[in-house]
Amino acid sequence: MSQVQSANTTLTLLVAGHAPRSERARAHLHAILREIGRDVESVREIDLLQEPLLTIEYGIFATPALIREDAAGSRTILYGELSDTTGLRRFLLDSDG
Repeated sequence: MSQVQSANTTLTLLVAGHAPRSERARAHLHAILREIGRDVESVREIDLLQEPLLTIEYGIFATPALIREDAAGSRTILYGELSDTTGLRRFLLDSDG
């Protein structure tokens, strides 16, 4: 699956299956992505129930988590349901460089 890429950044959403918080995070993220004109289908999504070892690789201690990673491998993580639309919008738009 492709990933949201902008100015050499990628977005990855880490979830716990179809848990309520994960479903709300998906919905909030998709709504804001559509609002700012980005492709919803291009976000990489990882279900940590299916791939639990990735919690260690990504250093994740809670789900859902949205990771913004730049070309140098620097990661910024936003935890939670992504219901703070202003903060989420800022997080996504900051990836534009």
